[in-house]
Amino acid sequence: MKINFKNKKLEDIYQVGNVFRNYDNMLFLVAEGSEYGYVLVNLNKNMATRAYETLEELSENFGEEDDVLVHAEINVF
Repeated sequence: MKINFKNKKLEDIYQVGNVFRNYDNMLFLVAEGSEYGYVLVNLNKNMATRAYETLEELSENFGEEDDVLVHAEINVF
């Protein structure tokens, strides 16, 4: 896996499909929930947050100034 980190505004980070790193170096994927809304998938622990109706709600509840957008290429074999 190749990873590059970029500083971006929270609005840019919290978009479906984006991966970001938080203050304690956990990696998260922003995804659509299975039934409705949006979730964060913790890629280090294979866990998802509860669903939020909007991306704005998701970023308000989890967004931190230290979040950094990650450009990651993930290959699954």
